[in-house]
Amino acid sequence: MMQHKFDDISRHVSLKGMLKLDRIAQEAARVAHERESASKERARTVSDSAWVIARVEYGREKAVENAMIEAGIEACVIMRMGPERKRHGRRLPASRLPVFNGIVFVYCLPDNHALRGILSFDGVKSIVMGGEKAVKVTVETINEFKELAADGAYDYGRRSDAIKKGDKVRITSGPFVGYEVSVDAFGEGGHGDAVVTIVIFGKPSVFNMPLAMLEKV
Repeated sequence: MMQHKFDDISRHVSLKGMLKLDRIAQEAARVAHERESASKERARTVSDSAWVIARVEYGREKAVENAMIEAGIEACVIMRMGPERKRHGRRLPASRLPVFNGIVFVYCLPDNHALRGILSFDGVKSIVMGGEKAVKVTVETINEFKELAADGAYDYGRRSDAIKKGDKVRITSGPFVGYEVSVDAFGEGGHGDAVVTIVIFGKPSVFNMPLAMLEKV
């Protein structure tokens, strides 16, 4: 019976096509294995697990987070209240936005298999590395981010007259704590985020930084 089914398939699919299907199946199995290596279930049973930083396409943070959670991976996007907006003369209520644009935190055992599993998701660009290892963020630090966000410390409406465009600032919290950067742009009227450029992997990357994370140098 099985041989009969194979004969039926072979009449309609070329050898090249069958080899391609086989490669697709092998690739799918590899991705599934690597995503399992990054799973919440595995991470919770290993003492060396930690939060790592996945850089994703801007605007795709929640989509990537949801896809990872659906795949059984513990992912987190820290959210805060964004700015109020106007449309056709009407003021619209503020919507929730990521605190760290272009970043999803992922809890896993950061070995090569797990990191490749994270990179397999659409929208993920890279993992923030320190040398040859993924930069780790502690559970306590993530919890602190969440608490500060819940208390409104990162909200867009926060005001600071002390920091202006062109000022040199130090990042005091977040995944890039300790970096000293210049403010490239600034929210209107002293409100909003500071726009800064951080060099990662030897390449400059632009980030919006809540004022609560910055101090003037």
